[in-house]
This record gives sequence, structure tokens and C-alpha cells, in this order.
Amino acid sequence: MLKKALKVVELFAGVGGFRIALEGYPKQKNSPFEVVWSNQFEPKTKKQHANIVYQKRWPVANHSDKDIEVLVENDMKAIPEHDLLVGGFPCQDFSIANRSHNKGIEGKKGKLWWSIDAILRDKRPQYILLENVNRLLSSPSKQNGRDFSMILYCLNQ
Repeated sequence: MLKKALKVVELFAGVGGFRIALEGYPKQKNSPFEVVWSNQFEPKTKKQHANIVYQKRWPVANHSDKDIEVLVENDMKAIPEHDLLVGGFPCQDFSIANRSHNKGIEGKKGKLWWSIDAILRDKRPQYILLENVNRLLSSPSKQNGRDFSMILYCLNQ
């Protein structure tokens, strides 16, 4: 058993699925994980529904509802040091249901990979756990596997 809980940063948190899986809900006293910071922002949405749910579940949480790209570019210090980075990787630009806009890591949400990459380079957590994204291995369709290759290259760096 771990002596000290692993510090976790939860990106693209939605309503807190990763947090519930790691800490339990309500948080288990002996959980080997402690979410020290989370972020959820949905562009082009006036009412941030996922944030409302998240903040009701964890009202005293260190949670950000700011655009992660802006935070990474202007305020990386807002993201605390951590041992494990988890994220509900934005999948819309990889989805088969979104064929007309399938742009992978060059799409509006797919490009958020670069925010993950910047955080990993700056904070250097020991572990990373990202949501399984359907079609990531074959994205984009015209350059089968390019996106996954880029992600693996970045992780290797």
C-alpha cells in the first residue's frame, strides 16, 4: 500500500468520472489517490453544465473552469505539481460520427493534445492515464495513424 496518496490532475474532467474512479464518491479515507486540481471547460457554451455538476459534487475542490489552452499559454503555475495526469481526452475530432470534421489533432478539440503535451513537459508527472479514444489509432483517415504516431513521439520525448 502506498504511504502517501498520488497527487492527481484531472483534465477535461466532465462531471468527474476519473475522480470518482480514483478517489471514490464520497472520497474514501484510504484512497491511494488525491485529486489536487481539475479542469473542465466547454467552448462555445454559455452554461457550463458539466462544471455545475462537478462543483456541486466537490464544492471545495481546486477546480478550474478556464480554457486549458489559455491556462497553459499564460498561467502554467495555476496547475500544481502532480504524480498522475488523467484526462477524458477530447474525442470529437476522432469520432466516426463526425466524419465531416474529422481533423484529429488538427481539429478544434483534437488540438487539445498539445495542451496535454505542454503540461507533461512542464510538470513531468510519473504517470499518465488518458481515456481510450475510438479511431485514434487510424486518425486521420487520409494519413492512417499519423496522430497516434505524433502522440507517441511526444510521449517518448
